Amino acid sequence: MSSESKICDPLLRVLERERMVKTQIVSRGIRDKNVLTAMLSIPRECFVPSSYSSKAYEDRPLPIGFEQTISQPFMVAWMSTLLEIQKGDRVFEIGTGSGYQSAVLLSLGARIHSVEFFEPLHKTAIQNLERWKPGITKRHRFVFGSGPEFLKSGLFFEKMISCASLSELPDRESPYFRSLVPGGIFLFPIGKEEQVLMIAKRTLDDWSFRSLGGVKFVPLLGL
Repeated sequence: MSSESKICDPLLRVLERERMVKTQIVSRGIRDKNVLTAMLSIPRECFVPSSYSSKAYEDRPLPIGFEQTISQPFMVAWMSTLLEIQKGDRVFEIGTGSGYQSAVLLSLGARIHSVEFFEPLHKTAIQNLERWKPGITKRHRFVFGSGPEFLKSGLFFEKMISCASLSELPDRESPYFRSLVPGGIFLFPIGKEEQVLMIAKRTLDDWSFRSLGGVKFVPLLGL
């Protein structure tokens, strides 16, 4: 992904974002006002490679390098809604990618801890986020590495989201589940050839799991 200068002006391409939200997101049942506001305000073209800028508001994922993608706008909005973000929630994001999902979560008031497996994407995401809101990455944590390694730090989170597909369900004693506080939500795609989006909710002494339907994500690396 190019590190060339981009103009990240939310006033540009406003009509395209409005059309995206109306035809791709609201039409599919997303009604959360905070999520819709975030999707309307964030210039998605600043989170895709320059060669794909003209396609930034199309109803599909786009390549960002290293066989990774920026998710379809609807998927970003849907997953953001499912997380039920409350202002101040500590959120662990697995797979920073281009930084777009991070930007939406930040707009919702989350405190982000995000990890990216590919160092060039990690660096590009920080550049993208800084062009969008200078200083934002200094107030949150964006690291290069793998999810389990990061979680060894012993931090705890109200919400967790994986932007890549797990090959199998982690053990309930894994760092993923142990790092989620009671009452927390972990949202993740799972599967190889056939994938589903799963939502896990933790209670004081148990977990609930629910499948939300078929999805297609890149595989998670560094599990």
